[in-house]
Parts: sequence; C-alpha cells; structure tokens
Amino acid sequence: NAANFATLREIEGRLKSIRNIEKITKTMKIVASTKLTRAQRAMADSRTYGKTSNLVFDEAETKPAEPEGKKVLYIVCSSDKGLCGGVHSGLSRATRKLFQQEKADIELVVIGEKCKAQLSRSNGKQIVLSFAGMGRDVPTFTDAQAIADQVSLLPTDYASVKILYNKFINAQSYEPTVIEAYSEEAIANSRQSKRSRFQ
Repeated sequence: NAANFATLREIEGRLKSIRNIEKITKTMKIVASTKLTRAQRAMADSRTYGKTSNLVFDEAETKPAEPEGKKVLYIVCSSDKGLCGGVHSGLSRATRKLFQQEKADIELVVIGEKCKAQLSRSNGKQIVLSFAGMGRDVPTFTDAQAIADQVSLLPTDYASVKILYNKFINAQSYEPTVIEAYSEEAIANSRQSKRSRFQ
C-alpha cells in the first residue's frame, strides 16, 4: 500500500512546480495587461481621426451611391491567429447575415486568415481578394495604403465599398460594425458640397 501513495518528497516537488507555474502565469497576466493598456491607449488616440472623418461626412450629408445593379464590396477585417474564436466567429456570422439582408450582389475582401477560413466554407465564391500577415505589428498607414491599392485594382466597378470590423467595447465584448468607404462620386454628390459650389 505504501508504494501506491506519493512520498512526502514527491508531494513537495509537485507543490514546488505548481508554485512555479503560478509565478509564470502571474507574469504573463502582467505582460498581457500592459499590452492591452497600450493598445487601448493607441486605439483611443486613433478614434479621434475616425470621429473627425465621420463628422465631415455627416455635415456634408454624404450618402453612398445606389447599387442600381452594381455589386457591393465588403472588406472584412480579422486577424491571422489568436485564441479569441468568438471574436472571429461573430464577425463571420455578421458577414453571412449581410448576405441575407443586402439586396445587391456582394463580393468580399478578407483581411486575416481566421475569417477567411470560416467564410471560405460558406461564401468562398464571393471572396475576390484576401490578405495575410497584416496584423503582426501595429497597423500603419502604409499597410492600409497597400490594401487600398490592391482593392482599387479589382476589375469590378462597385456601387459601394464597406468595411466590416469588430468595434472594441471592452476586453470581453466586441461589436461587428460596418462603416462606409465613400467613393469620389459620392463625396462630390454630397448635398452640402453641392450647395457650397453655388454660394
């Protein structure tokens, strides 16, 4: 019977390894918390530009062009990897729902391997372009420009281009959000910009 029970030394060894794992876990939590705080600060700073841009379009009363038989392009923004499966699946669900709600034909540009893998099963034919490796570092204007350049080379003349991304609510909650990337034609046809030409 004594052979079946762990000796006192073995128990001490197990406790020591558990304490070591606890120390490592605490350190990982501190590192993750620091990274999250830094990312949230950068996000708060960048949102100022987005709010200003939205304000300009709101004041100009800019509206997207009517589809009129043309296709609509959705740019879905996800990441290449990560354990936050619910975040990616929520974005994929929102994309599939748009296919049911949107009256025009939809094509997709997918940024990130996670959503690409999920959407390839249900909407593979609609994916016209995809990008990988864009989120390894902090996103820059150069990254966005590279994506925009590739999108602009697509042969289809789209009535509207929309960006679908996860809006950060808090560390546990994200909300799939659509924003319009207004075309030059839509901006030129803005009600307020038209008025300002004749004043």
